[in-house]
Amino acid sequence: MDQIENKDKAVKLPPPRFQEIIARIKRDILLQHYRPGDALPKEETLAKDFGVGRALIREALGLLKAQGYLEARRGSSGGTFVCDLLQSRGMTTLLADLIAMRSMSIKHVCDVRLLIEPEAARMAALEASPPQLQRLGDLVYKGKTVKNIRERINLDVEFHNQVSELSGNPFFSLLMRSMMGFLQQFLEILDEYSTYLHDPDIHNILYDAIASRDHQKAYESMFSHVVTMKQRFCDLEKDYLDIQSKQLKN
Repeated sequence: MDQIENKDKAVKLPPPRFQEIIARIKRDILLQHYRPGDALPKEETLAKDFGVGRALIREALGLLKAQGYLEARRGSSGGTFVCDLLQSRGMTTLLADLIAMRSMSIKHVCDVRLLIEPEAARMAALEASPPQLQRLGDLVYKGKTVKNIRERINLDVEFHNQVSELSGNPFFSLLMRSMMGFLQQFLEILDEYSTYLHDPDIHNILYDAIASRDHQKAYESMFSHVVTMKQRFCDLEKDYLDIQSKQLKN
């Protein structure tokens, strides 16, 4: 019993003021009092506002950076800036680690994508505004004219990310950016861009369905497209894991 009590005493919880600082800055970011790209006040200003020392502020900002809320920038215009949480690569890295450890598979990722993306396309056909459709159409056009493979892949990934954003559901967008970020990283490690490339007309078909508000066709076209790509990614999984295993051993 005494041993348990001693262990409990040894556990140090963060001081209440530290937790309060974290909670308030997170709240201000989530409520968009600070928007993505905004600079936070300097450490000395925050320390004065919270009535604490700079060391505690520095520790709190460090934790928020590790959690993906903030980033540090160097230079004359540097400082601490708010990250775009919808484009955070934290979940992308987590997916890569889980698959490398074989706690998750490419099939699992693609199965979730198959559940989300066709519905996102359907919702995009119902919700997208004319300016949003224009931007999506521009991506389709660029994807058909660009010859550099890496640039085509970047445009392809951005097309899928944009479709998820047009759904109007930010959680769809967060999940899709994480999954597409991982799949892009997956291909970079394999250097298998040619395998990923598909007929660019498929994006034209998807765009036409969304722009014409044909939500059923948008759903069906995206479903068919994702099923095809799922098989291609799954076929490459063994090679990916072999490369990851070699890197871990080195």
